Amino acid sequence: MRPNNKCKNVVLLVIGVTFAFSVGRYGRAVFHSTTTTSQQLQQQQNSKNNSRLRATQSQQLPSADGTVADVKKLNEFRPFPYSKLQQHQQVLPPNYGRIPLTGSYTLDSSYQLPQIWDVMSGNGNDKDTTTASSRKGGIIYFPYADLFTLIPEEVTSIFNPFSPQDVNKVFPSVLVDNSGSNNNSVVSQSRNQAILTRCGFKPPMGGGSSGLPNQDRSFIANFFLSHDDDNSNVSERENVKEVPSSSSSSLSALLMGIYDGHGGLGHVVSHYVALELPRVFAETMTRQPTQTIRIGSSQYDSHITQILKDVYLRVDSGDPVRGGAGCTASTLFYPGVGPKAYVANVGDSTTLIVKYTKSTNQSVIVYQNRKHKPHLPDEKQRINAAGGEVMIPPSLLNPNGPGNNNAIGETSRLMVPSPNGSPFGGMALAMSRAIGDYDAKAVGLISEPEVDVWSVDEFHTQHKSTPEEIKDTEWFAVVASDGMYDVISPEEVVNKLGQSLYRYDKENAAILPLEACEQLIRKATLKWMNAAGGYRDDISLGVSKLKFVPV
Repeated sequence: MRPNNKCKNVVLLVIGVTFAFSVGRYGRAVFHSTTTTSQQLQQQQNSKNNSRLRATQSQQLPSADGTVADVKKLNEFRPFPYSKLQQHQQVLPPNYGRIPLTGSYTLDSSYQLPQIWDVMSGNGNDKDTTTASSRKGGIIYFPYADLFTLIPEEVTSIFNPFSPQDVNKVFPSVLVDNSGSNNNSVVSQSRNQAILTRCGFKPPMGGGSSGLPNQDRSFIANFFLSHDDDNSNVSERENVKEVPSSSSSSLSALLMGIYDGHGGLGHVVSHYVALELPRVFAETMTRQPTQTIRIGSSQYDSHITQILKDVYLRVDSGDPVRGGAGCTASTLFYPGVGPKAYVANVGDSTTLIVKYTKSTNQSVIVYQNRKHKPHLPDEKQRINAAGGEVMIPPSLLNPNGPGNNNAIGETSRLMVPSPNGSPFGGMALAMSRAIGDYDAKAVGLISEPEVDVWSVDEFHTQHKSTPEEIKDTEWFAVVASDGMYDVISPEEVVNKLGQSLYRYDKENAAILPLEACEQLIRKATLKWMNAAGGYRDDISLGVSKLKFVPV
């Protein structure tokens, strides 16, 4: 999470060493430094990019419990390893969550959404001729890789207030070889979706010898709805390998989300949530069938809203840390058919729904979830009623205050007392809702999500869209942690992603979504270096097309 402090970040430059004093999501003060290395290392970096990626593809990768498993390829499809996670719910291994979840996994038949299957089969009861055991559950995608392992350019640079980083600098891609060689791509790409992450450049906490691991977790899950077993797309780019995903002839429900950890063990909580939430969601949907409820109706809206709330609270009840750590949770669900998408959120991560106009090549944000900050009137009222206290910085009290001129602004905080009653060691949490944060529950923090229902039909009605305008429109969804939006505007992000999803043109060398995510994350990296004096938050970004299919 971003390093908002109670005043401002203080940066001291001392003979080639940058010290950045910052306060994390929980408001604990920490010191860290970076040093200048030789320019030769920077020059060697580009020639090593592809070899780094190939080495990553063949190295040992993390399993669900944070240990490593032998995998030949980074994007190899494997059974989703929930069984190991369940074994460790009571006593987690010491390294749980230190390695982020990456790669793609198949989902078995337990991830079917039977009530939507019934709609697709054309009846209102469970008379589908396809047996449950023969149905595919779907595919879940975690970030293709953690870019921190491939492009640690901050190691070869130092923040210099007199010579800031060029944020428009273009690095050679480490995911795609654009040199013109026959092997044009070293990764599998999809034209429908992409997801990528990068660990922050963060100081150690508690006197440790190394910084915090990547505390962001994110995924895109497709639950198959049709009987078509061929779910692969044909890429229109020469020599680009395609990741299996739902094609236009093979419908799928979509569940995608971002979970940003905070606190010393925030990576444990977010890791647990990213693994547990899809399983609990599919299980809850199965246990609470909707065969008699029409998808898209107000009754269905209420049903899905309650399911999402139940899922969040159930996942929160299994918090493996039980104090001193938590995570945001912003999740979008689209049933695969119907005009509505559902967004559940706690904390300050962001889900966007975006309209793309083909004729103008422009992307416009039509929905953005509310971030749960302690100073918001309804959130503050609940906190005060629970006996909690909210700290509001001057920049939020005075709209023209100096804090509003910062690239990384100040934030209100929920004051969490020390468990032992000591006046020292308390926390200052920069959100009013989260998964986990057990200590903060006593002073007003809650884990019940705010659920929004967004309708494409209502959008067209409100904007009086003509048939031609409707035909000219495409839709997509974006999830990202605040490590992205603290330094790059959502508008810039969605324009880049929209072009990669819908404006692919081989003659004009346009990029695909995974490359667009890489470019945005690397640009955000440079902007963090300029704004925070060496500190960089974890940065995660995911995008998926939204195809609204009439019931």
